[in-house]
Amino acid sequence: MVALAALAVAAAAGGAVVVASGPASGGTEPEAAPPEFRILDARVSPRRAYFAGRPVQITFSVAAPAPVALQVEIVRDKTDRPVLVVVPPPAGPRAAQRVEWDGVTGAGEVAPNGSYRIRIRGADGRVRRGGTFRLRSHHYPIRGRHADRGPIGTFGVGRNGGRTHEGFDVNAACGTPLVAARGGRVVRSGYDPVLYGNFVIVRGDRTRRDYWYTHMKNTTRLRVGDRVRTGQRIGSVGATGNARTIGCHLHFEIHSRGRPIDPAPELHAWDRWS
Repeated sequence: MVALAALAVAAAAGGAVVVASGPASGGTEPEAAPPEFRILDARVSPRRAYFAGRPVQITFSVAAPAPVALQVEIVRDKTDRPVLVVVPPPAGPRAAQRVEWDGVTGAGEVAPNGSYRIRIRGADGRVRRGGTFRLRSHHYPIRGRHADRGPIGTFGVGRNGGRTHEGFDVNAACGTPLVAARGGRVVRSGYDPVLYGNFVIVRGDRTRRDYWYTHMKNTTRLRVGDRVRTGQRIGSVGATGNARTIGCHLHFEIHSRGRPIDPAPELHAWDRWS
């Protein structure tokens, strides 16, 4: 497997990759033409990828009479430019090749949402196709039938005791799987008998956000410091805490730099593609 840290060449928007050849022996011998080759069994998995989730795997083999120098370009369709270029070791005949991508560009940024394709470029300059996929930043946290709770469950609505609602409520049957909207590290988990019931809070990778999942049916097995991936199951919808008089639903919060923000617009966007 190609290690990106060692082999990735930064080629974000505006960047270029130049591979320089050393001088021929004695300065007089002409360079040999690169061998012809074909790409076999090129595949990309998963075709629907999530940042901080399962890495994108690009696999293929090469049909050629001798080892071939290649570069693998991860190209954003919207711009037709690579966000990352990976230069693996020369590919031997029929040798299986695998490149993994974690969704970080050559400039060290999270790649934008959208469609991507793989270009495999040989030393002869010709490009072969290596597959396509879509990348998204978040996964909707409920995997099953669900519906917004309505006006009473929206962000900022008044609550008893002068409180305001700091999250967004989504109805779903008790036991419906809950997954991490964004992969990251668990910063809190436990049980709050007054408000949240069983809960877990995950700090999203490469964000300054905490994602709160509350009223879960059971106590989570996740502990502080545990890592989770986007789309990984973290519990089930329940009615614990003050939801015991309301019914089964997910109370979901996003805290940005420590302050709650309205998660509804993002939840609805995630729901359209998850």
